Amino acid sequence: MSIILEDRENFSAQGLTQFEFSPEIRPEAACIRLLLGTCEVTNTHTGVRVAVETNFLESPEIKNERVDLSFLDHYQEGLSSVDYQNHFMGSPSRNRVFYRDFLDEMSVACSAAEQRLGVLSFLHAYRAYERISYAFPLIYASKTSDYIGSFGKLKDWISDKKADGSSAGELAFFKNFLQAFYSEDERNATLDFNFIGSEDIRRKQFGLVKNHLLKWNEDDVTVSTIENERISVKFSDLHSLLLSTRNRYFHQMSGRGDNIKQSGIVDAETFFQVLSRPLITYISVIFHDIIVFEMRRE
Repeated sequence: MSIILEDRENFSAQGLTQFEFSPEIRPEAACIRLLLGTCEVTNTHTGVRVAVETNFLESPEIKNERVDLSFLDHYQEGLSSVDYQNHFMGSPSRNRVFYRDFLDEMSVACSAAEQRLGVLSFLHAYRAYERISYAFPLIYASKTSDYIGSFGKLKDWISDKKADGSSAGELAFFKNFLQAFYSEDERNATLDFNFIGSEDIRRKQFGLVKNHLLKWNEDDVTVSTIENERISVKFSDLHSLLLSTRNRYFHQMSGRGDNIKQSGIVDAETFFQVLSRPLITYISVIFHDIIVFEMRRE
């Protein structure tokens, strides 16, 4: 599948030339364009063209009505859209193939979300997450001035073990990185998952996420959570939610008693429409914060 990104109708770059689509645009800049809801995504094999209007970096539900990049002028404290422009203009373009792969996965995830194709959107969001699971901690380490301290952190993150003594793997490594990269306040920030469909579907899917995937006790329930309507999940718990969903639904390993059965999920498309958009926002925030981390160390 070949993906092409083009401007949404009435898009204005407002002089930010590094964000204009051309063969020279850096994939990181193109990805910011995508996640801010300023692109149309075309699958050249099928001819399907989808306008991605949601500003996923702001919210899973808010559209970019202005169809520009002005959101960058107030999103990150101390930075404006010009600072992003200068970063992409002045810093060397490294890891281009990696970021292009990430962009392709997120393009499919975002366009599928806009089409209400929940399963497809979740699948490609997860694939994008796996792409960054090793790369972002290494990018972090390469940009820090304390190489010895960074090496020690990487060693600790990588050496994490399961109960049987085996390596916990890339995604556990990434979870450890996120715990170190974000402050306690940032980890305690929440993201809402709003349930849809009939009352019966909402009740079953709410219980599936709360009890089966998050494994919450009553003390874990967040203030903004509303029974059978909305689950408000802490940033620090989103990693586990993403992985548990993959393991329990897509893997279906024999002998496991905690697999998600079709009778429990009721309707897969409804369920993954609920999950995919907030998880795209989660991944978008991590991607953006790594870019900002690089910018502040130039």
